[in-house]
Amino acid sequence: MNSADTSSTASKASLYVAIVVFTAALVLLLVAAGIGNAAQTPQARAPMSVVTGTVKVQQQFETPISVFGLVESPKSTSLSFDTGGQIEEVLVEEGDAVSKGDIVARLDTQRLRAQQEELNASLVRVKADLNLAKINNDRTQSLVDRKLESAQRLDETNASLSVANARVDEIEASLNSMKVALDRAVLYAPFDGQVNRRFFDEGSVVNAGTAVIGITSNEKFQARFAVPADIIDQFDIGEPVIIQIGEQNAAGVVTQRLSVRNIQTRTVDILVTLNSNDKVRPGDMAILFGARSHNEQGSWLPVTALSNGLRGLWRVFVLGDAAQSESGTALEARVVEVVYTDGNNAFVRGALKEGDRYIVDGTHKLSPGQRVSAASASTQAQTQTERKSYSELSAPESGGQSGAQNSAQYAGVQ
Repeated sequence: MNSADTSSTASKASLYVAIVVFTAALVLLLVAAGIGNAAQTPQARAPMSVVTGTVKVQQQFETPISVFGLVESPKSTSLSFDTGGQIEEVLVEEGDAVSKGDIVARLDTQRLRAQQEELNASLVRVKADLNLAKINNDRTQSLVDRKLESAQRLDETNASLSVANARVDEIEASLNSMKVALDRAVLYAPFDGQVNRRFFDEGSVVNAGTAVIGITSNEKFQARFAVPADIIDQFDIGEPVIIQIGEQNAAGVVTQRLSVRNIQTRTVDILVTLNSNDKVRPGDMAILFGARSHNEQGSWLPVTALSNGLRGLWRVFVLGDAAQSESGTALEARVVEVVYTDGNNAFVRGALKEGDRYIVDGTHKLSPGQRVSAASASTQAQTQTERKSYSELSAPESGGQSGAQNSAQYAGVQ
């Protein structure tokens, strides 16, 4: 064996020794780590502390419903002349307040007054004819009584007298009609209110029945709602309600509930009279809050208690039936279906029974069979799952989201 072979053999031996030493050191390190983990096992395997709630099964539940309507004035009219002509004067501007009986506009009456003068002259003439007819009739009657005139002549004078009387009545009737036309040439406010439209100015020629001035009453405004027939019985006449108009709430009273159903929408109109017109205008959008009842067995849970399941279903972790020990209680996963949610709470049906204790939150950290240490839910958490009927809930506070914004979809029901 030469010196080169001897050097190669020595190098391989050194490599083998290094590998053996490294392997031994690695084994010792792993053993030491295992011993350390074994020492920490009791603390690491301590059951997780969770907050629980109690399942309460209901036979039905209610979902909120928002009915949209419009604010309107109980009295609103467009004033017009019943005869055509030229507008002589408009005495109000849009936004002006008016009282019942105030003059708001006039027509030019020159032509009417000229016709009135003509009729007055005609009346003087026919009255003179009537007076002459009376004189002739009296004279003829005297002659007939003395047998100096025939009875036929008396009949003629009687007829002339009747014609003269009829002409007088005709002219007087025409004058009365003219007086009415002159009165109708002036528009009066029919009630206390405010001018909302001024359609024409002075000098405009309008036809009979053409709207000239629009007036809205100052009486308390009303909101009209088309309510679905299945919840109409929730709103009785005289019942106080809270409606939302814009960003504010307004109190009112149900004053009318129509007895006729709309043929197209199948809804029934109700009228809510507002307690105050403050910051409210006709045409404003209004929202009336109600509730719809559903005959469905299930339970209310906070949405934080739900975790994703298979095929569109959800899971709820509940405590097992075994008594809690030092190592905790094992979790069970129950499959449920979400029937309705409002964003904070969900009504679910599935493998839950009365009295089950479910995990309120933190479900993403849990798995079936995991052992946990359970604590009762706080009063606030319990309150979130004990839902009152929607009729007992007040409308959203001013500035908050409306019921329409907060509402979620129910399976098959909006």
